Amino acid sequence: MKDQYFGDFGDYQKFSLLKHLRDFGEFSIIVHWMKTQDDSSNDGSKVKYLTNPSEWSSFDPEIFDFLHTNIPRRKRDLSIYEKSSHSKNLLFINNHIEDLAIRTESMQKIENDKQSNLIFFDPDNGIEVKSMTIKNIHKYTTWSEIKTAFKSGKSVLIYQHFSRVNRDKFIAQKIEEFNNHFNLKNRIFVIRVKHSVYFLVTQTKHEKKVSKTLKNYEKAWNQLVSISD
Repeated sequence: MKDQYFGDFGDYQKFSLLKHLRDFGEFSIIVHWMKTQDDSSNDGSKVKYLTNPSEWSSFDPEIFDFLHTNIPRRKRDLSIYEKSSHSKNLLFINNHIEDLAIRTESMQKIENDKQSNLIFFDPDNGIEVKSMTIKNIHKYTTWSEIKTAFKSGKSVLIYQHFSRVNRDKFIAQKIEEFNNHFNLKNRIFVIRVKHSVYFLVTQTKHEKKVSKTLKNYEKAWNQLVSISD
């Protein structure tokens, strides 16, 4: 995640999802931005929706109004969300992770945390791929990190950017990877949003409230969100 992405359409759906998990699911959430330095790309430019409240505000009016107020007037910075009422009771890990020592330290905090029961990983690209190297690892969360967080007793939510392939096939491939790394008894929810997808690996004790929460989220977003497991 980069500051330059703050407030694009993906964040609208993301902040709404976190709100549902916190308020309806009653989860205590760690948000690990897996933050990286801004670059010169135009990534994060999907903010045109904010100019059309009549079409877009009804899905989550509170989050929309917050973004509508802040994005046009202020520098794009994740700290605006972190300091707002919309992030109440969320715990943030917001160090830049290009430094592997800092990244390791962040994972130790997650592993040792006893207060939270859900961790959200928000990497630039998503879950590690075969072509990942030491030079681009900062764009991914690794299977080792996901499993470490899960073994600490937390359910794990991961942001995933779509590759330029058939999206249904892409999701199926990722689910196969999850099944290779986790016990098949662990329920994996696929949360498909407008431009990306989230995977939520649930602790058995969390399954019922996750299912109920995601149904509520899907209903609020109508055709712009689809949930499967």
